[in-house]
Amino acid sequence: FPVTIYYREHVGFIFQFYNLIPSLTALENVALVTEIAEKPMDPKAALAMVGLSHRLDHFPAQLSGGEQQRVAVARAVAKAPDVLLCDEPTGALDYEGGKAVLETLERVNRELGTTIIVITHNVAIAAMADRVIRIASGEILSITANEHKAQPSELSW
Repeated sequence: FPVTIYYREHVGFIFQFYNLIPSLTALENVALVTEIAEKPMDPKAALAMVGLSHRLDHFPAQLSGGEQQRVAVARAVAKAPDVLLCDEPTGALDYEGGKAVLETLERVNRELGTTIIVITHNVAIAAMADRVIRIASGEILSITANEHKAQPSELSW
């Protein structure tokens, strides 16, 4: 149980394919996690942080892929986690949608101090990281630190 409690209270998850509940609005999808969090953010504030204040009452089917992923980011951030685990957060998005999600993750890290771990095949994203761990076939190939962290606007792929 202690591990489950730790995950519930201190770790947020962002999945590649959003995992939003289709019958709930953006606001309701975010509010869902705040009911189990120890010190949650206001769901409206979390959606504002990802630039979706104007889409609170929209259902996932009414949102673009990038907007759905930003709702997923807001949902993860709303529980005010210490650590945010992101599985291919830009994988299902176009270039602009991907950049918007990366800008949101950078802002969450900067403003909330959340440690963010991103698992991705997109090598360009590594330029944003403090530390980059390259893995192949279950083996760590290298661990490097970036002297200069790139901003999402500086990335291209």
